[in-house]
Amino acid sequence: MSHSVLGIDLGTSSLKCVLMDGDGRVRGTASRPYPTSRPQPGWAEQNPADWCEALAHALGELRTRGRAAFADIGAIGLCSAAHIPVLLDGHDSVVRPAILWSDQRSEAQVQAINAEHGALLERLALNRAGCTWTLPQLLWLRDCEPENHRRARSVLCSKDYLLWKLTGIKVTDPASAAATLMADVPARGWSEALTGLAGLSADMLPPILSTDAEAGRVSATASREFGLPAGIPVFVGTLDSAAELIGCGVCEPQNTGMIMVGSSGGVMALAHAPSHHAGIITYPYVVDDFYYKQAGTNSCATSLQWIRTLFSTVPGQAAALGFAELDQLAAQTDAGADGLLFHPYLQGERAPYWNPELRGSFCGIDQAHTSAHFVRAVMEGVAYSLKDCLAMFERNGLTMKSAVIAGGVAKSPVWTRIITDVLGLDTYTTQNGESAFGAALLAATASGTFADLKEAVATCVRREHTLSPDPQSAARYAAHFARYQTVAAFYDSLSRAA
Repeated sequence: MSHSVLGIDLGTSSLKCVLMDGDGRVRGTASRPYPTSRPQPGWAEQNPADWCEALAHALGELRTRGRAAFADIGAIGLCSAAHIPVLLDGHDSVVRPAILWSDQRSEAQVQAINAEHGALLERLALNRAGCTWTLPQLLWLRDCEPENHRRARSVLCSKDYLLWKLTGIKVTDPASAAATLMADVPARGWSEALTGLAGLSADMLPPILSTDAEAGRVSATASREFGLPAGIPVFVGTLDSAAELIGCGVCEPQNTGMIMVGSSGGVMALAHAPSHHAGIITYPYVVDDFYYKQAGTNSCATSLQWIRTLFSTVPGQAAALGFAELDQLAAQTDAGADGLLFHPYLQGERAPYWNPELRGSFCGIDQAHTSAHFVRAVMEGVAYSLKDCLAMFERNGLTMKSAVIAGGVAKSPVWTRIITDVLGLDTYTTQNGESAFGAALLAATASGTFADLKEAVATCVRREHTLSPDPQSAARYAAHFARYQTVAAFYDSLSRAA
């Protein structure tokens, strides 16, 4: 490949860019965080202007560190977290902050739409509603902010908002469209019945193009705003979860799945046919005729970040513990954290409970427990939540014999060991298993560097560490997991009765 490829991932808490050459070697990375506003308990919003600022800063960092590779960018691929709508008015100005997938405010709308239209959603959208999805978020706006709902003239997913800022063109991809809960997923088009439920007309939503379609080229305006050379092809892209599957080398249905642990996390695997499984999300995949299944948990790295902040000696003055130090703390205690359990329901929970009112807890606290026990309990609690997700797959006949671990957790030897032993699966990590890298692979393939994704994966994805479950730790975790489930079921029933 005579040019570099840029992958951009608009994540839940930060934007990351990866600059890659034709051999799959990463020539540079840069990331930039942005704030999440929580104006009320259970709410989570972001300002799209912050995403643009983050992109400009990340690109500026890449350009400073490698001007030759940056000037040689020949293709751009994008991905983003799902279920984050941006409403634009008639002048293409943002109507209000974007509601995040983790926002829990729309439970009343979720209950109503599932009761009235659940069968329609299963048939067309392949999913039922939850607070995660865009459709109930829009229904909440209709009910609670009717003026903002009336002002909206177009609706873009977060990734497509950035794509529009880069090219001036409004388009989306099949997976991002599916994440709105308003698409006829098997037909790869918008459903008038479902868009009508949201109070939208079809012309308010962007055309759905394939992931590898060229959406447009970097405009002169975007070149000035972001410092990119004008005229670079920008490809439509996909959701971060799909890009991460590609970045980890999973491009066809098999017995290998993916355990993704970022801000949120989940268990994912590819499937041959469209189908609805209760409590498991279904999206169309980047490879035609394939789909992928996801059982998601809300608070993974978010939970560790929370405990990390709590352990700052003087909040606002002393630096928080580094993640390497957290690993060292967790390694000081044995599997099971001497009976201390943590339930990572800091933002409600998706699989298996789909309960926005569920909240986290520590259980079994003893005065002998130290900060090391609490850190390890958080890591183990996230792993137990992932095991709940894996159990949903198994109950629906979606089995896997091994899994690649992706996300920030892949850099933690202690946490990857915990996850491997809790799940009882052979696991491995890859050198660059992240969404921005997957977005770069998609753009490289779409621009003709590789014949197809299989070739891209074979050339560029490199395995790193392989683990097998330790029988003694796995047995100990199995006993603790039974306690974890008992406590979780109690809190689930208690929160629903409140």
